[in-house]
Amino acid sequence: MALITSSIPRTLAVWVAIAILSGLAAIAAWRWTVTAAHGVTHSLLIQQQLANWLSAAQDLETGQRGYLLTRDPSYLEPYKSAKKSIGKIHTDLAELARDNPQQLATIEAIDQTLHSRLAVIDKSITELKVEGDATRAGADNGLGQKIMDRFRDQIAGARKQEQLVFKQRLEQFRSRSFWLLTAMLFTLLASAGLAMIALIRERQRVAALELTALTLTTTNRSLEQHVQARTEELAIERDRAEAERERAEALLRDVTHRIGNTLALVVGFINLHIRHTSDPVSLKTLAGARDRIHAIASAQRRINVANDLELVRIDTLIQSVMADVVAATAEDRIALTVDMPPLLVPAQAATSLCVLTQEFVVNSLKHAFDGVQDGKISVQLHKTGGGAAKLIIEDNGKGIPENWKDMTSDEAVVDGLGTKIANLLTRQFGGSITYDFAYPGSPRPGTRVTLHLTDLALTSVFPDRQKQEEPDVQL
Repeated sequence: MALITSSIPRTLAVWVAIAILSGLAAIAAWRWTVTAAHGVTHSLLIQQQLANWLSAAQDLETGQRGYLLTRDPSYLEPYKSAKKSIGKIHTDLAELARDNPQQLATIEAIDQTLHSRLAVIDKSITELKVEGDATRAGADNGLGQKIMDRFRDQIAGARKQEQLVFKQRLEQFRSRSFWLLTAMLFTLLASAGLAMIALIRERQRVAALELTALTLTTTNRSLEQHVQARTEELAIERDRAEAERERAEALLRDVTHRIGNTLALVVGFINLHIRHTSDPVSLKTLAGARDRIHAIASAQRRINVANDLELVRIDTLIQSVMADVVAATAEDRIALTVDMPPLLVPAQAATSLCVLTQEFVVNSLKHAFDGVQDGKISVQLHKTGGGAAKLIIEDNGKGIPENWKDMTSDEAVVDGLGTKIANLLTRQFGGSITYDFAYPGSPRPGTRVTLHLTDLALTSVFPDRQKQEEPDVQL
């Protein structure tokens, strides 16, 4: 098989060369044959036109004689028809002989002879019409007959010469037809050889394809078995990884819950100390520590991690923690609202953000609504673009003191522990704090605290919907 395959290209090249040469020879022979056929046709056309010329000359004489004998104008019809045709016949012959100067000279000589005869005929007809004497009109002393005999001799000589040319061209046509037939036979043989080679190669290709298909089928079956085994292994590993992940999540939830419970126990101890302490400074310090630990405990109990234990839903977490803060202060007259889109934050930042929010919410609960029957506090968190965020806590209470207006986290205007803790937690996110009136000009202008958190990375829970419905807020 290898020997046959290696010899096929060489054989194919030889047969292709033979086919090409045979085809070229067939084309050349065909063109030669067509040229010879045109030559034969050309010769026949010239002979036909010479015969037509002779017939027209005879019609001229026939019309003249009939008119001279009968003086009937109807006998002039063949004469008139022939007179009109001789010019066209001369033109056609000149066109056919334009490439043969000798033949063209012969045609011109015949044309002159015919015109001489035509002049004699015209003269006799004119004399008969004018003088009315047929005897005198027909008396040309034999000149017309002599011219006509010369014309016939010229036509006969031209036709004889053309017949010789016709025989030569006919022989040439037959010879070239033979070579055309030979070239076509060679072309057919070469095509048959190419077809045979193509058949052999096609059979070899089919055999190779069948072998390849068999090999591919075997390989595919082996790969399918390997893939199936690997898929089963991956499924086992995936189930194992999922089980480990669920175990880790459960463990993390248990740990955070335990931490929250422990911190709640600490809050209970602090409350016990508060009940047995009468010093106002100690009471204030213990109450502040209790509130902060309570916020941390609430956050720890409610943390629900997602996305590989790295992110926390901060909107639901802050809402739950703030609800615990309001419940712990027993301030039913104060309405707290949390306005946040569904957002995720890193788990390590969630508790700090809750404590930071708790500081300002508790501050509003303690100081903003003295002497009023109702109030409201709102908490907002928004992305501001560039990996930054804004946390806004505002109330409609009595407002900030005048000397706090436009205070930033870098200004040491207030030395309270809560302010220091808030500034410390804000710097943890690379941010700053600004204070302002929430409702300027109102009897209760309220307080708006804006925390610019430049290093707080927030992620939308629903990125596509968040992008369409809640663009970054610039306040």
